[in-house]
Amino acid sequence: MNERLTGFSAKELEDFLMLLPRIFSDFRVYSDPRNEPLELLYIYGETIDNDHSSLYRAIELANAGAMRCIGISGGEAANGYAGFDRTVKRLKVLGWKSNMPIVKLGDGGNANTLTEARALVEHARTSGGDIGIVAPAFHLVRAFMTVVSAMGDAPIRVYAILGSPLPWQEKVLHSQGVLENTRAGLLGDELKRLEKYRAPEFGSLLSAEAVLQYFEWRDK
Repeated sequence: MNERLTGFSAKELEDFLMLLPRIFSDFRVYSDPRNEPLELLYIYGETIDNDHSSLYRAIELANAGAMRCIGISGGEAANGYAGFDRTVKRLKVLGWKSNMPIVKLGDGGNANTLTEARALVEHARTSGGDIGIVAPAFHLVRAFMTVVSAMGDAPIRVYAILGSPLPWQEKVLHSQGVLENTRAGLLGDELKRLEKYRAPEFGSLLSAEAVLQYFEWRDK
């Protein structure tokens, strides 16, 4: 593979390499009684090909008492996303037994990573407490960086939670149900989006350096 996927500088690539393990191995001891449960765990909207990664992880964390409620996108059933009602049904079919509240976030319409982040931040501003977001591995970095970007100066502590593993070579639909590739192949497109979405018209995504600074604030 000779083509460069991004125009990131050497410094930006170094920051990104330092950021990846912080996101993929984000740390919060749920079993420690000194820690309060997450106020909310948000399941990022995915296509039906991929959402079971996040749903299985949410069930695992609910069984561990890791959160007080769960959030699911209120986006309409379109472009590969099952919609709120069907996602709740899928969650229960996969083994959800908890009676904790399931909160619909967002006003409907065609949801995307940025609109979901903004709805989550709006909820977190009023609810208080720590929040977690869960997404499959190929989407988690962009999802977490988008949420941190959407927070601005709000003192919200958000934690990245890796979804359950999925086969990397399986061909799936992603990104509004349009992009078709193996999950491994989706990684290159994610890198391009991380660069493209830094532009103001696409949401002013923070740099890896800025997200690392957020980690330093959150964890001190």
